Amino acid sequence: LGAVTTTLANFIQSKGQQVVSPERASVIYSLDPVYGAFFSWFLLGENIGGIQSIVGASLITIAAATNAFLDFGKSQQEEQIQTK
Repeated sequence: LGAVTTTLANFIQSKGQQVVSPERASVIYSLDPVYGAFFSWFLLGENIGGIQSIVGASLITIAAATNAFLDFGKSQQEEQIQTK
């Protein structure tokens, strides 16, 4: 059963990555531990381990938001040069 669900998840992920920009995909995948912790708490009633978990989730979310809103990639001038 684990092999089937893992295969299905990887198939859906690869199909989804075809229509999403690499930058957006990196933000989504970097938040995976935060989603996992939230859904384990919400669906399974697991305890989130106190202040360390909150700080860790906050750091991951801040890093993902920084990546989403700030452009650390190539400048527009460099992109225009490459497209010519």
